[in-house]
Amino acid sequence: MSTKSKDNSRKKILIIIIILVILLVLLLLFTTVIRKNVNKSSSPDEIEKAEIETSNEKNKQIKADLSEKTEQQRMEYYCSNFFDLIDIGNYKKAYSLLDNDYKENFFPTIQNFERYFEEYFPSEFSLSFTNIERLGEIYVLMTNVNDNVNGSSGHNFDMYVVLKENSLNDYVISFSRNSAVDEEE
Repeated sequence: MSTKSKDNSRKKILIIIIILVILLVLLLLFTTVIRKNVNKSSSPDEIEKAEIETSNEKNKQIKADLSEKTEQQRMEYYCSNFFDLIDIGNYKKAYSLLDNDYKENFFPTIQNFERYFEEYFPSEFSLSFTNIERLGEIYVLMTNVNDNVNGSSGHNFDMYVVLKENSLNDYVISFSRNSAVDEEE
């Protein structure tokens, strides 16, 4: 082998070694950066802060949308929101929306509240609103509860839903709970 050929081979080997060292250094830097980001992003405080910010933004958007609705549209939105929470099984959030006096008198525990809906409401239902009346600070919605599974032969009934709006997207609710029971019996 000539000297020139040996020099070329050595240069190639040296270049390959340099490239491998650079790749190794880049790989170490990359894994270090990822570890720092994983540790930073999994911080419970930061996750909670991000969730609160997202919730605040969503609430601002809901309030903006509600400000453009009529009283009737807002009450129907609140009523639908409450029963949507029931439908998806978020009883805790729905329970928190109940008027305190109503809650104490009829559903002293969240378990009473859950049991009521499991026993007396159709497993899948839809609502329709037939009338609304304003009585001072409260609104009364005449609401039809329709059994989506069994149709007209299912457990369908009318109920009154009473709402008090404290401010946009801040309300309490109660309802004529015996309507579902009376129809069932």
